[in-house]
Amino acid sequence: MSEQKTAVTALLPTDEARDLVLRAAAQGVATPEWLGYLILLSAYGPLHPEVLAFERRAKLGQDGTQQG
Repeated sequence: MSEQKTAVTALLPTDEARDLVLRAAAQGVATPEWLGYLILLSAYGPLHPEVLAFERRAKLGQDGTQQG
């Protein structure tokens, strides 16, 4: 995700917050970046430019990202 960013605080139940942190780690991205992706996807849909950019980039666990 690019451009200028603004931080937003979200209140989540502890178990769900922990799960989201683990999911971000599984995707190989920082938790704030993962949460930003989920928020934009939920609010604006899969065609939002930032959602598309996030989904198109190489991330941990996807074919083609392993070196060697």
